[in-house]
Amino acid sequence: MPENRDTRESELENLRLKEKYLEVINSFASILFKAQSIDQIVWAVAEHAIAKLNYYDCVIYLYDDETGLLHQKAAYGPKNPQEHLIKDPIKILPGKGIVGKVFETGIGEIISDTSKDPRYLVDDAPRLSEITIPLTYKGEVIGVIDSEHPQKNFFNEQDFKMLSTVAAMISNKFEQAKAHEELEKHKNNLQQLVAEQTLELAQANQVLLEQNKEKEILIKEIHHRVKNNMQIMMSLLSLKINSSVTANERSILKEFQDRIRSMAIIHERLYLEKDISSISIDEYIDELSGSLLASFQRTENIEIETEIEHIQLDIDVAIPLGLIINELMTNSLKHAFTDKEKGSISMKFKAENKEGFFHYTDSGKGFIKKERKDESFGLELIEILVGQLNGEMTFDSENGVEVNMKFKL
Repeated sequence: MPENRDTRESELENLRLKEKYLEVINSFASILFKAQSIDQIVWAVAEHAIAKLNYYDCVIYLYDDETGLLHQKAAYGPKNPQEHLIKDPIKILPGKGIVGKVFETGIGEIISDTSKDPRYLVDDAPRLSEITIPLTYKGEVIGVIDSEHPQKNFFNEQDFKMLSTVAAMISNKFEQAKAHEELEKHKNNLQQLVAEQTLELAQANQVLLEQNKEKEILIKEIHHRVKNNMQIMMSLLSLKINSSVTANERSILKEFQDRIRSMAIIHERLYLEKDISSISIDEYIDELSGSLLASFQRTENIEIETEIEHIQLDIDVAIPLGLIINELMTNSLKHAFTDKEKGSISMKFKAENKEGFFHYTDSGKGFIKKERKDESFGLELIEILVGQLNGEMTFDSENGVEVNMKFKL
């Protein structure tokens, strides 16, 4: 009877142990499922598997390819005085000590009395029992679970099976963790590369901005000097006009002076504009028309009506358009009105579907082209300038001048 009682108690104890191990495995599996990195996995072993087994001590080693040594990566017991900290971590050469030998052979061991095993290496303190289980990944040993106890014969086959099961679970999780870490590594590398390229682009953009600023200053200075040179030309023409004998000669020189002025105004505006490649056409036309009225001394009796859309025009369009307006207004101010006669000049401009539409009228008496042979140069110049703009023009001068133009922007 006593033997039967002892047998039953032993069986019950084994069942209790199995139940306990199963509980530990289930709990550990739940924790392990959430772990994403290798560091999280090994600490999950120490904190949630080994701790619940009530072992005295445990250290998880992982092999480092760069150093060629086994490094202590997680611990439980005296080696772990506080969270995620290993006290005085050591490194072991593969093949050295029980840990190094198990790593080399890939076969787990239970040492009942370490004092009789010459391979035993003392870490923080000597202990008499040791169990060591290899960790594998894709058929290769990558680390070791090592647990020690102060008592002899502490570990048994149930412990061996238990830790082997934990090791197998870890091995399966390692593949997922390594893939995750590789993905994070690539992600971080990509982010770093993007950050470096963004910085390089920002630096390159800054250099370009500085270069562009220098070029803008230079080009603005060029426009300013061109305008100054044109003013010198106008001054020279003024001297020539004042010394001219005939009225016809003075008239011709004055017309050339006004043409130069129309271009000088553009260069002055480009010097003042933020965008050195275009000008505000409404401001330009207002300034040009005012300048021509002053030149002909007609500011008191000729009214200028404008309906100009506020847009920027490229210099390649603004210059020929300005010369056309100069010729039309010169013609109107010279021939459409008598010296004291009141009148009006109207100009409209709008942009639509990448085309410019310009409309010009005066309230003068009009003329027939063939009766005004002296104006043939001005009209020919207008036609040349319209052609330069790749535009189309209609011209009516019977009841006051009316011009309609359309050209590409």
